[in-house]
Amino acid sequence: MDIRTKEEKNKKSFWLKLSLVVIIIATLGQISAIFLPSFTGVSAGPSTLIGSMLWPGLLFMVIWALKDKRKIVGFLIGALIGFLLDLTAGTVAGYKQAEVNAIDQAVADSNKELPKMIDEETRMDLASIDQKSKNYSLTFSLVNLLVSEIDIGVLNDNFEETIKPNTCSIKQFKLFFSEGYTITYIYKDKSGKFISKYNVAPSDCNPS
Repeated sequence: MDIRTKEEKNKKSFWLKLSLVVIIIATLGQISAIFLPSFTGVSAGPSTLIGSMLWPGLLFMVIWALKDKRKIVGFLIGALIGFLLDLTAGTVAGYKQAEVNAIDQAVADSNKELPKMIDEETRMDLASIDQKSKNYSLTFSLVNLLVSEIDIGVLNDNFEETIKPNTCSIKQFKLFFSEGYTITYIYKDKSGKFISKYNVAPSDCNPS
C-alpha cells in the first residue's frame, strides 16, 4: 500500500467516524421520539416508521463500512432493528393507553354512585383524575358544619392518624400508588366552602 492510498483510506475512515457520531445522535433522538411518548400512552404514529428504520439502518451501514463489510447488509440489519423498536414503542403505547382508559372508566363508574353519605357527618361528592399530574382527587362535604365551626387541628389529626393509614391499605388505591398517583382529599363545609386539602403520595405508604 503506497502512501497516497493509505492517506485516502485514513481520510475515508475519518469521515466515516464523523458520520457515525452524527448518525448516533440522530438515532438516539429518533428512539427518544418514539419511546418517550409511548410511556404516557401516546403512539408516535405511522409516519415515524421511516425514520425509525432509516437512522438505525444508516448507523449499521457506517459501522459495517468501517469494518470493510458489505454496507447493504449493515443497513438491512439496522433497518430491521429500527422496525422492531418502532413496533415495541407502539405496543408500550397501547398498553399504557389501556391503563389510562381503565382508570378513567373506574373514576366514571365511581361518580355514578355519588353523592353518597359515608357517615352521619360526611358526604362524598366527586371523584376526579388528572392523568398528566397523576392526581386522583376525592371531594367530601361535612354536611352539618360550616367552616367557622370546624377545628382544623382535629381534622388534621384525624387525617394523619386514621385516613392516611387507611388510604395506604385500601386495595383499590394500591393500584394508583403503583402507577405513581397521589391521592388528594378535598374537604368542604355544608355550604360548599373549602375547608382543607390533604395529599397521600406513594412515598407516604412506602417510606424509604
